[in-house]
Amino acid sequence: MDYINNIGLEPEKTKYLTRTAEKIKSLMEPPLFRHSINTFKFSIKIAETCQQKVDIFKLSAASLVHDYGKIFATSELKNIARRHKLKISEFELGLEPILHSLVGDYLVSRDFGIRDEKILRAVNVHTIGAADMSLEEKILFIADKVEEERKYSGVECLRKLALKDINLCLIEVYKNTIIYVINKKSLLHPDTAGIWNSICGGN
Repeated sequence: MDYINNIGLEPEKTKYLTRTAEKIKSLMEPPLFRHSINTFKFSIKIAETCQQKVDIFKLSAASLVHDYGKIFATSELKNIARRHKLKISEFELGLEPILHSLVGDYLVSRDFGIRDEKILRAVNVHTIGAADMSLEEKILFIADKVEEERKYSGVECLRKLALKDINLCLIEVYKNTIIYVINKKSLLHPDTAGIWNSICGGN
């Protein structure tokens, strides 16, 4: 897996990420695994352009496992959330497109032994974002939406913007996400307005 070997981490971290990639490959359908790897690759590409220091290992781990929750049926995700009393509201349990991320941090902790809070939070917020996203969380949020195999109007411009100005790209990607949800006549997460105001510079 050269895409992991080439990022220049210590041997132990490289081996850990390789084992993680091998495990998700064995568990995911090929399209989902390919998306996970594409998200990982574009996350690294964005990180290489950032002026601020990025924790490449934590970003890599979060990118690889961010969609692990998608291998579970919606009914199973709901049962897990209720059985383990996760901090997920009944309204959120009805937001099926994002449920894999809301339960995802619990699942990767349980099944991959990941305990690092930065990795777990990046997995948890990669669909709806958060008002106080870390740099690694911003990168994953964007890379998930614009990785090289994503195909929708304007995605090429977003890819280019991601490599020039991550904060401006975050605004544009978040705006696109809101418009997409509204156009589908789906429910918006109640935190959406606060997150939007925050990433636009509000309080």
